[in-house]
Amino acid sequence: MEATTIRTDELKDIIYHKNLKIGTYWVIFSSLVLEGLNLHYVMKDFDELSAIAIAMNGLHAAMLALGAICLYFGIRSMRSSHPSWLFAAAFIGLFWALSTFNCAYFWNAPEPAARGVMLGAFTLVIGWYARPSLLLIAFPTILVAYTYVLVGYSDKTPLGMLLSILKFPALILFSLYTLRYWLSFCTEKFVENEILTEKLTALVRIDELTKVANRKGYNEAMEQAIIVSRRFKKPLSLLLFDVDYFKQYNDHLGHQAGDRCLKYVAGIIKKHARRATDTVARIGGEEFALILPSCTHTKAAKIADEIQQALANQMILHPASPICPNVTVSIGITELDDEDDSISLYRKADLALYEAKDQGRNRFVTLNQITLTDNTTASTVI
Repeated sequence: MEATTIRTDELKDIIYHKNLKIGTYWVIFSSLVLEGLNLHYVMKDFDELSAIAIAMNGLHAAMLALGAICLYFGIRSMRSSHPSWLFAAAFIGLFWALSTFNCAYFWNAPEPAARGVMLGAFTLVIGWYARPSLLLIAFPTILVAYTYVLVGYSDKTPLGMLLSILKFPALILFSLYTLRYWLSFCTEKFVENEILTEKLTALVRIDELTKVANRKGYNEAMEQAIIVSRRFKKPLSLLLFDVDYFKQYNDHLGHQAGDRCLKYVAGIIKKHARRATDTVARIGGEEFALILPSCTHTKAAKIADEIQQALANQMILHPASPICPNVTVSIGITELDDEDDSISLYRKADLALYEAKDQGRNRFVTLNQITLTDNTTASTVI
């Protein structure tokens, strides 16, 4: 187990999606308020409305409904880049543009229409500043509606109308730049904090000397491996390693040499943890563990043999060993049974390890079926 690296782009997408989600609530609320007012005036003057007016107001409501449906799928996607957001922006932009047209043309209220379209534009900026592409889709129709109100109902001079039209996108761009700058700053700080938190969390689970998992990391990995093994009905094997006569090694060569020896042993075991789900851990002074999900005890025995061969090829001198001139390890192997939990599985592997030591060390022993009682019995495969 090593310290994992958080992908910055994934974190940013999470932040941006959360911003879009919260902003969408504001967009929907403002749009529903506007639709409520529109429905009030439609019901109030329904008898006086033409068929075209009724159709336009119906189309107006349909745009909001379609936009809300797309927003629902965008929120459910958990991704700020989901295409549903783009369709939602197009429909919501048409909703606000039609609202402006209806208010100016059918209700003959150009000034409220102009204020309404400004309110709609700033509503979308506040709601969707995390993804400017949504604003680029929604704003053209809103700008057209705003231009329609100014040109069709304003008594300003052409220069005055031009300045008013240009003022509208200028205010929007300035507001968008301010909000985006704030979002960029907050995102940068959030990502930094998440990376630091991830590193600190990983350090708690990593053995400082050997850079493999410590006892805490082992416990968490084992609990998770057992859950996965039960859920998918896959085998799970555990190997326990003990460096033979390590105390004599330390006494003879010193603790610095002992530390180097442990690093070599951990590195060799780690090379045989071939899958991402395999976990190497230092669980004691000179004791290591290797968790092998989706691995039977037979395959685990082959891996144990490979590890002992690799250690022998490394030829780490052990002048104080009575069994071999080089450093060796004893290995206990077991496989998860239906009745096992993390404690009983460890005890079985520990029994196998002691059996390997009793048989003369520098070997591995597999204990497959064990009754864990005071008078423990086991079927042993060497």
